[in-house]
Formats: sequence, C-alpha cells, structure tokens
Amino acid sequence: MNNDYIEYLIKRRITPGSIAARIGSILLVVVCVMLYSVLNFIAFGMSVIAAYLVRYTFQATDVEYEYTYFSGECRFDKIMAKRKRKSMTVLEMDKVELIAPENDDRLSEYEKKGYQLKNFTSGEENAKRYTAFMRNDANLIKIVFEPSEEIIKCMQAYSPRKVIV
Repeated sequence: MNNDYIEYLIKRRITPGSIAARIGSILLVVVCVMLYSVLNFIAFGMSVIAAYLVRYTFQATDVEYEYTYFSGECRFDKIMAKRKRKSMTVLEMDKVELIAPENDDRLSEYEKKGYQLKNFTSGEENAKRYTAFMRNDANLIKIVFEPSEEIIKCMQAYSPRKVIV
C-alpha cells in the first residue's frame, strides 16, 4: 500500500469577469463616497455596504486550489484570499473508474454518460490537465484537475489499471 503524502497548490487565473466584478465594486464605492456630500447619512451607510462588497469580491476572485494526496485519497480544497479554506471533494481511488490526460480517447466512453462536473484547474491554456471519473453511489462525477507528476505517479502506483499517464 502506498502511503505517500503530497500537497500541491495551484492558483486560479483571474478571469475577465472577475476583473469586471472588482472594477465594478470599486466604482460603486467611489459613487457612494461622491453621494456622501449630498445625501450624508444614507450615502454613508451605502458606502460601508459597498466597502464590504469590495472586500467580498476581492476574496471571492482570489482563489487557489490545493490537492492533497495521501494513501489512495486526493482531497481538493479551495482557498480564498489565502485565508479561507473550503473542502470541495475527495477523490477516492477505490471509487475511481478512470484517470487520464484531458484529451485521451478512453475518456469518450464516460463523456457520453450523464455526470456532475467539478473543475479544480487554474484556467491556464497550456496547463496539463487530467480528468477523473469517479462513481459515488449511483452518480458519476467528472473531476478536472492539474496534478503534479508526483501525484500522478502515486495514483498510478496505488491503482495502475485506472490511471493512464
């Protein structure tokens, strides 16, 4: 049994939508502050609310994913603003049907079936992505991620028939 412990962290790329949300929230604060000279108390309250909106927007758009592999389990955590951690899912090698590079032909059989998609990638175009199909009770889950070579080697050592390099 393979008891390697590996952590791997990737930063999600900031999308144009995230940039627009950040700029929009900052502009909202500027407008509220400008209204303060006219509407005093109401604009002050709106400015405070807008400032919290800016904080939330920046936290929600600064995302990293951490992959933690240990003894046949790969845990996916979402880290927001380098402060808040949320456990997203666990990839259990015993429940995995197939793990392969993103464009592998063997994945087409599973692509035809209905599945739930979970994406834990950086969004970079040239990143090497892997796709895992895992059966959880009666549901099929598709997990797209960007593991390190070390994680893939450990997964393959744990379950050589299910992991394609």
